[in-house]
Amino acid sequence: MSRAAALAACALLGACATRSGPAPVETPHGYLDEAAIRSLADATPAPAPWSPSDLTPVEPGTDRWWMATAHAQLAAPDGAQHFDCVLNARFAQRPRPALTRLMNRLLIDADRLTRLLSEQTPRPRPIKAIDGLQPCQRVNDAMREGPSWPAGGAVVGAAYGEMFAALAPDRAAEVRGIGREIGQSRAICRMNWPSDVADGAALGRRLFAAEASTEFAADLDAARAEVAAARAEGLTNPGCAAERRAFAQTGAQAGRGAASAP
Repeated sequence: MSRAAALAACALLGACATRSGPAPVETPHGYLDEAAIRSLADATPAPAPWSPSDLTPVEPGTDRWWMATAHAQLAAPDGAQHFDCVLNARFAQRPRPALTRLMNRLLIDADRLTRLLSEQTPRPRPIKAIDGLQPCQRVNDAMREGPSWPAGGAVVGAAYGEMFAALAPDRAAEVRGIGREIGQSRAICRMNWPSDVADGAALGRRLFAAEASTEFAADLDAARAEVAAARAEGLTNPGCAAERRAFAQTGAQAGRGAASAP
């Protein structure tokens, strides 16, 4: 990894960010109850067949490869930085407790739903099915042996895309585009098959649409004010140039207007 790429990944992952104030708000549980998670799982179609030839053709060491490595960090507050560039903000500059709480509780709901479905229909990850395949991140035995469907990162990415579209509706297409790219990064990393990413993205949109609790509504309103304040600060993420190069490398345009239907 080149020094420039390392610095870009550092910035995008938040390792270079300077924070002040209290620690992030703990989020021990999601918003949805067990019945709601089960209902979403029961309404999810079975996955399409997979083939070892279905790999996403992005070579290790490219800019988009390193971007996929950065996208592996999904928990807030660092996960919010994936949306810095399309919103012209620097979310990690200072604590955003409502946004952190909202993202992490969505993450918990997404993880619960993904685990339930993957237990019902296990399938091997690309790095398990194909000997010698290089992932874009460090993996332990549990991750290598973990199920590929549905792609949990795509579930989260799509849910985050819908969330930021609600928080910044003037940039709805752009933030949904970033949510899609977060999902695509899991296929680029060889952690999930592309069809698992597509199914995960559809599931993430359905998950966000099912969030209807009063706690969720209150956190969404509070996070909307935090996002507006962050955008008004006039700060930018130094990793944005690297992000543009990475998306251009695979023909993807971060925030392109052809957004999937919410």
